[in-house]
Formats: sequence, C-alpha cells, structure tokens
Amino acid sequence: MPQKESIPEQRHDTLRHEILTLLSRRQLSVADISGEIGKSEKELYDHLENLMKYKSVEMIPARCLNCGFVFRERSRARKPGKCPRCKKTRIGQPLFTYTAED
Repeated sequence: MPQKESIPEQRHDTLRHEILTLLSRRQLSVADISGEIGKSEKELYDHLENLMKYKSVEMIPARCLNCGFVFRERSRARKPGKCPRCKKTRIGQPLFTYTAED
C-alpha cells in the first residue's frame, strides 16, 4: 500500500514572526510561547537563540527559586539545570521580550 504524502501545514506567518508578535505584547517563557503557538519547547530554542543573536529578542535571565541567584552571564535560551550557588534544581524559566528596533 503506497504511503500517503505528508503535506506541511499552511502558515501565513513564519514561526519566528509568530514568536515576535507574541513577545511584542508581553514577556513570555518558552513554555508560554509553546502553548500559544502549538510547537514543542525543544523546537523553539533555536529560533529564540537566533532572534537573540540579531537583537530583536532580549532574555530576562532565569532565577533560582531556592536562593534567588540570577543567571546573568548565561546566553542560552534553555533553563539551567541547577544553581551554582546552592546546587538546587528549582530554577525558574527565563523570560523573553521583544526589543523594538529604532
């Protein structure tokens, strides 16, 4: 039996444009963006890092929910695994926001 051809879903905006549209309204975590767009968090990380690279998206760093340590030096979009200060794994997700270009 021949396999049915997979037809990609039709999109009017690119995924990155959809992300920018959402972030222009409010700060969101990757989990929030994933829920709004309907794509997995894993799929969104590369897009967010690319948008950060070109300065259209800014990351508000993750914070340890146990001791309050802020991951200011971290540039990756993924949530850190554990806190370097207290070694706990209760880490809040970083938030992302759109930075309007002048």
